[in-house]
Amino acid sequence: MAAKRKLPRAGATKKSARRQEVPIPSMEADAYSEDDNEGGFEDLEEDEAGMDDAAEAPKRAQSRDGAFSIPSNEEIHGLKETSELYMNSMFKLQLDEMMRHVRVAKERAGPMELVLRRLHTLFMQLPAIPAQDLKSAKRALARRAKTPVTVPFPDPAPLEDAAYKYAFSKPSQMDLVGSWPLGTLARRPGDMDVDVEVRMPSDLFQEKDTFNARYFYKRAYYLAVLAAAIIEAPDLGVDVAFGDVNGDRRNTFLVLCPRRTSKDTDFTKLKSVIRIHLAHSLGTFPVARLAPSRNSLRGTLVDEQAPAPTPEYNASILQDALRLPHLVFLHHTATQCAAFTEACQLLKTWATQRGFGALTLSGTMYAGWRTVARTENARFLLTMLLAHLLHGDDRKGRRDVRKLSSGFSSYQLLRGVLEFLALHPWSTEPVFMRAQPAMGLGPHDLPYGAFAECPRVFVDPSGCLNLLSAWPAASLDLLQQEAAQTLRMLNDAETDHFSALFLTPCTAPIARFDTAAALTLAAHSKTSVARLDAGCARNIGLVRLLDVGATALGVRARGIAACYTAGLARWQVDAEAAQPSRRVELGIQLDAEHAFRQVDHGPMPEQKEDAERFRAFWGDIAELRRFRDGRVMESVVWPIASLADRTRLPERILAYALLRHQCISSASNLKCIGAALDKLLVPPSTLSTRAYLKDPVQLGFQPVLGALETLIKRLRAMDQLPLSVIGVAPADAALRSMSVFAPGALRLAELGHSVPDVASFLPVHTLLLTFETSGQWPDDLAAIQEMKTALYERMAHVLPAHLDGASMRVVYDVDARASETIRDQTYLEIVLLSGFAFAARIRHDREHVLLQRLAREAAAGAPRREAQKALARYETRFVHAPAHHAAMQALQDQHPALAPTARLVKRWFGAQMLSTQVAPEALELLAVAVFISSEHAPPGTSAAGFVRVLRLLRDWNWHEMPLLLPLEAATRRAHEHRAAKLDEERAVLRRTAAHETVYAPPIVFPAAARVEAEQNFRAARTRDPALHRRAWFIATELDPSASAWTHNQPNATVADGVRQLATRAVSILEGAVRSKDVQVLFTPSVQHYDFVIHIHAGVHTRYVEHLQPEPGVWLVGGEKEYKNLAALRRSVYGSDVRADFDPVRAYVQLLLALYPGTFTLFYDEHGGTAIGGLWNAKKKARHPFKVLLGHSSRPVAGSDVVVNRPAILAEVQRLGHGLVERIVVAKEALDGDT
Repeated sequence: MAAKRKLPRAGATKKSARRQEVPIPSMEADAYSEDDNEGGFEDLEEDEAGMDDAAEAPKRAQSRDGAFSIPSNEEIHGLKETSELYMNSMFKLQLDEMMRHVRVAKERAGPMELVLRRLHTLFMQLPAIPAQDLKSAKRALARRAKTPVTVPFPDPAPLEDAAYKYAFSKPSQMDLVGSWPLGTLARRPGDMDVDVEVRMPSDLFQEKDTFNARYFYKRAYYLAVLAAAIIEAPDLGVDVAFGDVNGDRRNTFLVLCPRRTSKDTDFTKLKSVIRIHLAHSLGTFPVARLAPSRNSLRGTLVDEQAPAPTPEYNASILQDALRLPHLVFLHHTATQCAAFTEACQLLKTWATQRGFGALTLSGTMYAGWRTVARTENARFLLTMLLAHLLHGDDRKGRRDVRKLSSGFSSYQLLRGVLEFLALHPWSTEPVFMRAQPAMGLGPHDLPYGAFAECPRVFVDPSGCLNLLSAWPAASLDLLQQEAAQTLRMLNDAETDHFSALFLTPCTAPIARFDTAAALTLAAHSKTSVARLDAGCARNIGLVRLLDVGATALGVRARGIAACYTAGLARWQVDAEAAQPSRRVELGIQLDAEHAFRQVDHGPMPEQKEDAERFRAFWGDIAELRRFRDGRVMESVVWPIASLADRTRLPERILAYALLRHQCISSASNLKCIGAALDKLLVPPSTLSTRAYLKDPVQLGFQPVLGALETLIKRLRAMDQLPLSVIGVAPADAALRSMSVFAPGALRLAELGHSVPDVASFLPVHTLLLTFETSGQWPDDLAAIQEMKTALYERMAHVLPAHLDGASMRVVYDVDARASETIRDQTYLEIVLLSGFAFAARIRHDREHVLLQRLAREAAAGAPRREAQKALARYETRFVHAPAHHAAMQALQDQHPALAPTARLVKRWFGAQMLSTQVAPEALELLAVAVFISSEHAPPGTSAAGFVRVLRLLRDWNWHEMPLLLPLEAATRRAHEHRAAKLDEERAVLRRTAAHETVYAPPIVFPAAARVEAEQNFRAARTRDPALHRRAWFIATELDPSASAWTHNQPNATVADGVRQLATRAVSILEGAVRSKDVQVLFTPSVQHYDFVIHIHAGVHTRYVEHLQPEPGVWLVGGEKEYKNLAALRRSVYGSDVRADFDPVRAYVQLLLALYPGTFTLFYDEHGGTAIGGLWNAKKKARHPFKVLLGHSSRPVAGSDVVVNRPAILAEVQRLGHGLVERIVVAKEALDGDT
């Protein structure tokens, strides 16, 4: 258990002038003494201060007349409480502001209260209906109302000739129940509920009505009579409908919605509905008969000889008798704990934002909301849990233990409940609330063993109702994980998590789980005990789904949960209720350490019962295997053909198990978007087999990493150079497995023949070489560049002797200038026979020192600008790039899903034609941000990581907030994780996963670096308030000025466009799990561009990377039935090897160099065939003519000119001769030139 921490007392003691302290809520079984509850810890200085209060009072009063006043003890206590209790001073202010909006103002409740009074009068005057058979009872009901009312019988409906009778008499009692009278109602999406309980007279029932749904049939008839009465009461001014929770028709209730046409009873402004529930007295039925271990369904209603217990059925009857006693109990608790009401509202808000609790929703704005399966009573459950922690346990030896004090503040109570949720072993230790006989709850009549068969147990004070009876174990496990993650956020004092905690909903499975799948549950027998106990087909299907899914995945998954569309079922009183949709979504949280292993190990053959169960579960694919260590075990081996198959392995396992155990009707019913996203990262198979020696889809990045390893060995082995190579550092996305496409080994000998031009791109991967320190290096910057070039030349002569078939040449950068002698602008290009190319650059530390000195001491003007440019390039290439590469590699080892997430993010940005607008390294940092965030567990799949990056782009307020990434701290944590993983004692020393989640220290940005980064951010905003150059500010400890990857881009226009695109993408993904939506997300719109340059796809060397490549581009007559007979189009580029040759990229760079500031170009470097252009708005407008305008212009009225767009576009097309197919100009742009 965690050590107690001393925090200032809050809540009820806030008015006291004395400082009082109590321990923070702890899960240890310690009772607080009466002294602790009343006065806290003694403090001699505090007592002395108290003695002086009377003497100091006049002085304080006098000081308050001035401009400043001495703070009172209460004010000092409040300040200390804020700083110590809330850890973040802003958190308290945010909490107070939120509570103003969460609380429900009852001033507008007058019309609703009038409706309630009229309802009471109406119900108490209703005439009785004598006991009679079902047919006669229905006729009596029909005579009560002009509008037909259908009796909402649960499924299966009762027999017409049943021996029992139906009757009605006026209610014995009518009460307000639920959150409204208690004062704990919290605003939430949709309408709020005002619950009314109508108690049915006990003489309508017999003891045996608990069997075979007789109670629920009579209850349904009683409810229908009330509905008919409401319909015939015009003065109520409400519309009435039936409603239920999670599809269980046994607990149907009435929903009353206000009519806007009724002035005196229109409570629309309250944004609430009235729900009328039926109840019976607790003594109507023997409690022992309704124990969870008893069966209440038998005879002709079921088809089983030895029926199983019916805990949910029994609990449904019991809960109708306990609403009012629960209200009395909770009201008593609220009077004893001043912060109870506000703590309940905080808990409810927290749970609602995570999909726990029923919602009354309507409209498309809530299309993305989901409810975690069977958790509709979550808000009530959390309220009861808080009350339990305030009152203590009921089991022997624990009756005097209270885990929370009534003097705690609402925040302390919130933390206490979350800590108990997160750390309590729910699977092995049931929870029993203390009996409250004075409030009609207890003493306990049932033994604790009566609940032994329930997967999770939380028994109310009556001792007979398990509040978790309807909850699948997986749903409670998810709530436990959410509580643990929330505590981790609350423990992170450096980051503002308030929005993630209480304001931002995260209910869609795709946003909170590693794998999300949509499926339709298979139908089940209507006469099975399990089906009848669950209440409807969807409920029993969910139980089987979660059980089978958890068994199939085993240790591969940390959690599994089901969700469905949020919103309570509601139907007209004259209609039959439809069965709830069996369409659900399944979410899986993977354990990256085990999720993708190929073999599932079962029991040994000596364990016969376990072995039989293993084979029964897996069927024919289970086999007995002997392993290298000599063990013989039942096993299942999953064949894997490629790395992509391995990442989709959990989905394959799940589909097989669900289909085998009839949870779904066919494998096609299980739909995941992960496979659709993975397809975006691989080239077409028809081109892969033609262009590459080995299929990169199957081998991934292993071939290029193998080529790198070979090259490094040869470089280190060179001894004919004047200086020895002592270090080789990769600094390239592909060499850290983060390039969008895994580089394939290009068939160099087949270029121009079997390798089509559209797949002839040979990427160059950057290496940084470090030579030994020597006096031979000059101390002049220009001479250092000349020496680098000389070393490249020497290596080009020496290295081929160590690398058979390799070719080398010295290459100048595209932007190289002869006049810029101090800037690094050359490299050695190495093309290996294996089909890979590398760019070797020399890093010399002395060069960095000289550049820093020159940038400081150079004369103002051109010399200083040249020095600053050279320094910026050096630091980007030789300081930031290798450090970034090393960090990415370390984090990739800890988080295998990081690299594919970064690849998807880059693919998405490219698809939106933003390849030139954001540095790839900046996108990798965005991916890192969601993996080291304390707001959620690290994503386990690329799909989950991709969605979270989109959510980050949607929510990040880059106008006012920098993104500070503790990259070095995260890297150290990754190295520690790797060391711990290799430690054989880790399994012994390891704590539980929940405990690790709660108490693991967050990865935080160092305080000193944070101050520097924030100062740099404010300075950047001051220099560029309009954000023409840099809208994003992504800083790390090594780069607190964010100058490495977000120094000049993106600008505000691009950043705002990205946010809009991300917002739309998230709404689509969270709306439903559909593979077809993936293509929509990656399809750009070109309508907003002023002009679009269309490229000939056949001459694009990277067209193989296009989102939807057309075979007709590289094949004569399109794709053939026999691929080996399909003829390739004639090559334009021939058989020459051109490393890093991308004609579209070169064309874009040429246009931007020739027309700087005239227009901005957007394109997809990954095979895109369209270049979008936007004219500079300033140059497009009229402006005076002057010399050296910098662009082609034409005169207009007077001496003004405008940019000559037609002429420039004609030049653009001429420059792209052979590459450009056509240029399409938007109509608005044409209108401006007429």
